Amino acid sequence: METTETRAANGVVVGVDGSVPAAEAAEWAAREAERRGVGLHLVHAVNTGTVTLSPRTGTTVTDLILREAAELLEAVRATLAAAHPGLRITGDVVPREAGDAVLTAAEHASLAVLGTRGHGGFASLLLGSVSLRVAAHAACPVTVVRAAGHPDGPVLVALHDERDTAALRFGCETAARRGLPVRAVHTWSPVVADVGRMAPMVDELGEEARLHEQLLRRTCDPVREEYPGVEVESHQVTGSAAATVVEESRTAALVVLSRHEPAPRFGLRLATPVHAVLHHAHCPVAVVPV
Repeated sequence: METTETRAANGVVVGVDGSVPAAEAAEWAAREAERRGVGLHLVHAVNTGTVTLSPRTGTTVTDLILREAAELLEAVRATLAAAHPGLRITGDVVPREAGDAVLTAAEHASLAVLGTRGHGGFASLLLGSVSLRVAAHAACPVTVVRAAGHPDGPVLVALHDERDTAALRFGCETAARRGLPVRAVHTWSPVVADVGRMAPMVDELGEEARLHEQLLRRTCDPVREEYPGVEVESHQVTGSAAATVVEESRTAALVVLSRHEPAPRFGLRLATPVHAVLHHAHCPVAVVPV
């Protein structure tokens, strides 16, 4: 097991900390790495800077913390290696804040994977701050493993506009590896709201629907041609994007969302629907930077 900080080129990176959500995320990441034919890199972050003891005893305590962290990391690796004997698994104990550690390891990765929350989170929190931060800032797609999902269900891709073709491609690639269909969903809210003009309003709503249908075709048709072996079903609905995706996630294997760029340097930089789905989805959620 490696003990120096590295970056996982083209592989799958997963954060581990000994918690149940992290263990579930690690197993999900191992299966995904096998499907992709790449290695799996485990990152266990320990913040030794929080040790507030005298300088005389501080070094000894830090060494103990790092040694225990290495033992935990090796135990996780051994469990995964037993379940996935053909998978190359590496790992690092990183004396840094967890979000920084995973973001650094994932700089050249193809995917980063995290659980909902690890140790130290309040029970009332639906998603940990580390998972939110990595999903908001990683250069590669990030999957947050909330629940197992339906293994035979579709890959659900939420589409806002034509910039989201990257998310749709990610969904199609995932579906192709698993032999699943893709369900692309585009939600929109009617602009017309003058109830005193009911007949014209119906006509205008119909025109709005046609425009959104055209947008959906422009987004989906080129990607369909790229993945002829994947069944891509697309549909549009009116209403809340977050509520629609959360409800449809009940029968999905994976939800795929876009994180639009450019974004501010500081802050979470996740749109409200993305934030809501990450908190409430009933299956794993992938966030793809576009």
